[in-house]
Amino acid sequence: MSQFPEITELEELLYRIDANMGAADAHGALCGMFCARGTIELSEWVDHVIGEQEQGNELLHDVVHKMSDLHQSTLEMMNDPTGDFKLLLMDDDDPLPERVEALASWCQGFIYGLAAGGIQEGSELPEDTAELLKDMVEISRAGHDVDDAGVEESDDNDDEAAYMEIEEYVRMGVLLIYEELQPLQSTQTIH
Repeated sequence: MSQFPEITELEELLYRIDANMGAADAHGALCGMFCARGTIELSEWVDHVIGEQEQGNELLHDVVHKMSDLHQSTLEMMNDPTGDFKLLLMDDDDPLPERVEALASWCQGFIYGLAAGGIQEGSELPEDTAELLKDMVEISRAGHDVDDAGVEESDDNDDEAAYMEIEEYVRMGVLLIYEELQPLQSTQTIH
């Protein structure tokens, strides 16, 4: 399997080249494009993520290399019959508000990727897919509740458990959407 990059490393590279997207939303966009089309050329996805860039930039080469690894490993994971697919998100030991923001960005990217892949608003979709997409739109608007004094309003353990459930819901939802929209792709073995 290809190397699945660390989010912080890719995030830093994308920031340094002033890309259109961060790492989480870029991965979401890739997954959305895969769900919409079954496959997507690396160059098309890279163009969406990084926008106009000056060619010959050494840093740009590093970014494209990392994105190539992410592209290939994501395609392999989405087609893995064991469901060994993961979202490019922050680690569990990162602050919860940052993880919530990253998951919201990931979902925004996913919805963007579906549209870039050809799924338009009002498209006829399987019922489960349509419901999951509505939920992802809501998750993409997520924030972490903080009162005026900056103190979190609910119990940290409850928040942590809720976040983990939502992250798993999104992860499994992506696999279901992929299977429903690309049934032949998701049953093929990649060699």
